[in-house]
Amino acid sequence: MAKRTASARRRPRLYVDVPESVGRRIRRTADRFFRGVTNEAVLAALSAFNWMLEQKRQGRHVISVEADALPERFSEAVLPGVDEALGNEDWTWLVRRPHPWRRQLSLKGRRITAGQLADQMGANHWTPEETARQFDLPVEAVLEAGRYVDAQAELIEAEALEDEMAAKRIANVHPPDRASASRRR
Repeated sequence: MAKRTASARRRPRLYVDVPESVGRRIRRTADRFFRGVTNEAVLAALSAFNWMLEQKRQGRHVISVEADALPERFSEAVLPGVDEALGNEDWTWLVRRPHPWRRQLSLKGRRITAGQLADQMGANHWTPEETARQFDLPVEAVLEAGRYVDAQAELIEAEALEDEMAAKRIANVHPPDRASASRRR
């Protein structure tokens, strides 16, 4: 059996007793901002708390003010997942996912972009109802993805072309083994 490298070691698990109401708030926060991943919600909360502690340690005040009352110089906590979700109030079923270059929205709880869903729907000539059934989604989610694709057609097309170019690059780097393919016949 191979030894685990340092990066492959399991992360330590922490078990914490919290009141039921706190557990519900954590789950609601995870659902709203972190695709239902509770540990991401807890890690983000801890990160924000550590930032506040560091600000206090440096003698600064941590305050909340309206945007038009911001002082000339200030620090602001970065809250990954939260800022994106708050900037995404127009969509119920779509969320922004971290990706090196992709900017289009994806369906909540799924690893499929709105454009990919629309492509599947078009390629298979499915109605929104059939698409919802095939992907086990609410019809409203499929309709919302369609509205988003219509509104962001230029972005969706650009990302589809990038996907196609990436697939061609991979095919050129790892061409199929022709000898083994001919033996299978």
